[in-house]
Amino acid sequence: MAASMLAPSRASTSSTTSSSFVPPSRQNTITSNSDGATTRSIRASKRFSVSALYLSMSHDKDIEIEDDLARVQKILRDLKSKISSQSKKNFVLEKDVRYLDSRIALLIQNRMALEEQNEVASHLDDATEVQEGAFPNDQKTQQYGNLFFLLQSEPRHIAALCRLVSMSEIDALLQTVMFTIYGNQYESREEHLLLTMFQSVLSAQFDNTPEYSSLLRANTPVSRMMTTYTRRGPGQSYLKTVLSEQINSLIEHKELNLEINPLKVYESMIKQVEEDVGELPADMPRGISAEEAAANPTVKEIIAPRVQILMNIAESFLETIISHLSETPYGIRWICKQIRSLTKRKYPDAKDQVICTLIGGFFFLRFVNPAIVTPRSYMLVDGTPSENPRRTLTLIAKMLQNLANKPSYAKEPYMAELAPFVNKNKARMNQFLNDLCEVSDFYESLEMDNYVALSKKDLELSITLNEVYATHGLLEKHCASLVKIGQDVSRLNMLLQELGPAPPQVPRKDNRTLTLPLFSRWETAIDDLTAALDITQEDVYFMEAKSVFVQLLRTLPAQSPAVRRPLDLRRVGDTAAKMKDLAMFRKGMRGIELLNQLRDLGIVSESDGYEILRDEVEQELHHLGNLKEKVIEEIGKLEEVFKTIRDHNSYLVGQLDTYKSYLHNVRSMAEGKGRKQQKQNVLGPYKFTHQQLEKEGVIQKSNVPENRRANIFFNITSPMAGTFVISLHYKGRSRGLLELDLKLDDLLEMQQNNQDELDLEYVQFNVPKVLALLNKRFARKKW
Repeated sequence: MAASMLAPSRASTSSTTSSSFVPPSRQNTITSNSDGATTRSIRASKRFSVSALYLSMSHDKDIEIEDDLARVQKILRDLKSKISSQSKKNFVLEKDVRYLDSRIALLIQNRMALEEQNEVASHLDDATEVQEGAFPNDQKTQQYGNLFFLLQSEPRHIAALCRLVSMSEIDALLQTVMFTIYGNQYESREEHLLLTMFQSVLSAQFDNTPEYSSLLRANTPVSRMMTTYTRRGPGQSYLKTVLSEQINSLIEHKELNLEINPLKVYESMIKQVEEDVGELPADMPRGISAEEAAANPTVKEIIAPRVQILMNIAESFLETIISHLSETPYGIRWICKQIRSLTKRKYPDAKDQVICTLIGGFFFLRFVNPAIVTPRSYMLVDGTPSENPRRTLTLIAKMLQNLANKPSYAKEPYMAELAPFVNKNKARMNQFLNDLCEVSDFYESLEMDNYVALSKKDLELSITLNEVYATHGLLEKHCASLVKIGQDVSRLNMLLQELGPAPPQVPRKDNRTLTLPLFSRWETAIDDLTAALDITQEDVYFMEAKSVFVQLLRTLPAQSPAVRRPLDLRRVGDTAAKMKDLAMFRKGMRGIELLNQLRDLGIVSESDGYEILRDEVEQELHHLGNLKEKVIEEIGKLEEVFKTIRDHNSYLVGQLDTYKSYLHNVRSMAEGKGRKQQKQNVLGPYKFTHQQLEKEGVIQKSNVPENRRANIFFNITSPMAGTFVISLHYKGRSRGLLELDLKLDDLLEMQQNNQDELDLEYVQFNVPKVLALLNKRFARKKW
């Protein structure tokens, strides 16, 4: 295999597979070291990798297995594929919403010209589902297939590109890298190649950062890349499992105020006294310093119990995070491992505390704490937490970050009150951060996977035209810089020259999703395993026989005498060879043929019932039996993740619909369409019961007595675009109890300011849910 297909560094390679048995023909692979202890050669450690490889290469010849395990594995594969696809859709929508958030804010403040409004409108009009398509000719398909196979299988090119692009370019590149080139988040080859790219990026980051204290902290394309990686399916699943219950439990206590900043506590005291008494006493002056506030006896008295409650809550969060160590995604743990390894190499005298600080800088600063501070953005809660819980979550995140950083001083003096939490848990946090790094490497399995990729006929990429053209454009723009930083780009250059200049981005409405077949320009499919790998033909026969009999035993009816224990492998083969099913007949004949070949080679013996092979078949069946329960458990967890990701997608789509509605209203007014014309297009009234709105979450709090709610209903009318009238009625009364005029821009402004509650005296509405309801019922056809 060409060196270019291997991982960039093999210095720390360790096999992730092992075998408890070595066939007689392979006894020469056991050697003795100077102490007389036996060691296994690399060849022997490849057995299970070779087995997986053989099965992958002969997949189209396999019988269709339909036992319980196969069925749940298919469900799991489909679910993982859906999560990967939905994650990409959400990433694209989040980009749109981020862009429009800033633009709509200008509209709200009346600071955007008509031309800019039209530009935003075109962005919205284009934000539609991308249709299927294809390149106009086969030559371009083949050339881009070569290019993207090279980019995928040699991650160093993308790693270098990530370091060269600007902040304005990084999101488009990350979309293509994280969700397309390595978009199958649960496929080991793509995940491992992505991680080797991270290793290259991190290594360069360490080499080019003079001060370790600034490593991984600045907002750079590299840090954005690391954050984006944590937002993929496995990271989201972990956050949901570990943090969701804790955060939801905390935000229920809306009135619990745990502010410990003395100045804010003092200001709150002043406000309360003014509300209660009307004027301030002489000993409560305004405008005092933070030091004076901290010295105030009443402030101290208020803060003391809050500090203890905060430490208890933070302790609970820490305990949950530590207890879920084993559920931390492998990729995130592997990145932590690389940070530790690179730190030791770059700073050989660095103390363990310094190393743990850098690991914590990634795990907490980039992964866990953002989810604690903004749980809604991470799909952990349904709505934005109210002010008090939001501040508590911020303080908890600061405490965890301080614990991971272990500073000798507090940046904010009032945080020094929480030092007992840091002192108590220092050693515990150190141990946890080191334990995060204790995962095996994957280089050997990646080498096997790359062999499989060369041999597959169906390796392909689902990618959009604009992703192809944008990546082509970035490579073209930065190719000279790639050479300057020491990259060997000879193959990359050759492909770029054949492709010619990068085409411009097409309008979003003309963008198309392509299925791009991937194959290497320089590597050929492997036909002879024994020549390609350090194994013998006997190894291949042994592994194929094991695979054949496992498949047969999983496919034969449970009541068949052939599946009774102890196993009789020849009887299994004979039974299959007598079946009418052609695939089973062929497998049965092949099984018998392999038994004879292995017997003639002296690998197995007929006299002991092929004991060596039989034992390994039994072990594999036992492993697969245990695997079913694990697969079912994983399906349960991922179904919850998929539901969360879909709910978030609905929320993002709702946001875009809201912006469309608002923009339509603003542009109508700006273009001089009078109110008279708009009033002719009255929509509604639409009637909603109290029970209906409560069930949909629009009513988040009600002061209406339970026994009267069945008689309450609401009428909502839109007399003109962007304006709504909500009236509350009681059955049997001709006039409404109250009426409220609402403007869409007022609701948007409330949402931008995180004001989730709209008070209608008798009920409190949830602002995002109201917006979603209005969009659903009052979307005007002209947009």
